Amino acid sequence: MEERKARVALIKGDDRYRNTAQALRLIEGEIDLTDKKLVLVKVNFVSTVRQLAATHVDAVRAVLDFVRERYQGPLVVAEGAALSDTFEGFRNFGYLPLAREYDVLLMDLNRDEWVEVELLDRRFRPMKLRVSKTVVESDFRIAVGPPKTHDTVVV
Repeated sequence: MEERKARVALIKGDDRYRNTAQALRLIEGEIDLTDKKLVLVKVNFVSTVRQLAATHVDAVRAVLDFVRERYQGPLVVAEGAALSDTFEGFRNFGYLPLAREYDVLLMDLNRDEWVEVELLDRRFRPMKLRVSKTVVESDFRIAVGPPKTHDTVVV
């Protein structure tokens, strides 16, 4: 199997929706949603109360507009907040209207069924990990997160 380099688009501006939409247009030739059965948009809530530490809903709207122009099947916007309730973030950051506006399911990955997958740890030893069943079953995943650094990791 030939390895392909990922194409990225980096846009500078002060309008999250416009920036995200423009970035997607620059790489749209790389995105093929033909025959996809479940598309998952993974957002990121480091905090469910501090907007700067979370994916802004305007960026998600741009992604959903882009996806819905090309795909009419099941679409999930998902997160599994580590330190508080995911739906608190969905409420606080204006995500709830997306469910009806875009016909998407808002999902807390912490409450989803899980499947066990085998990975390698940092010493390349096999280890088992529980992963959201919806994430595993989705056949196209889009991660939308704010650029950031981490000083804390919670698993």
